[in-house]
Amino acid sequence: MPNQNLHEQLQFASRQIKEAQDAILQAQGRDAELLQQAHDQLQQAERELQHAQQQSGKTATENPQFQQAYESLHDTRQQVQEAQQNNSDVL
Repeated sequence: MPNQNLHEQLQFASRQIKEAQDAILQAQGRDAELLQQAHDQLQQAERELQHAQQQSGKTATENPQFQQAYESLHDTRQQVQEAQQNNSDVL
């Protein structure tokens, strides 16, 4: 059962990251609100990953889905920051 919970947590985090990525693409150059929404989703995904790590420890961090979600979270966070910077440069 703990592995099922970990899997669900990782799926949730991955879904949040994917939605944030979609929001970034829609927002680039024009919509600060969507970028904020993406930022909020990334924070939620990060909390979910941290919770998974706290509950499952090494089992979580060695899980390829966890590693992929964590890398994607980091990359997407950089995209949000770049898009926010680009938006502020345009304004």
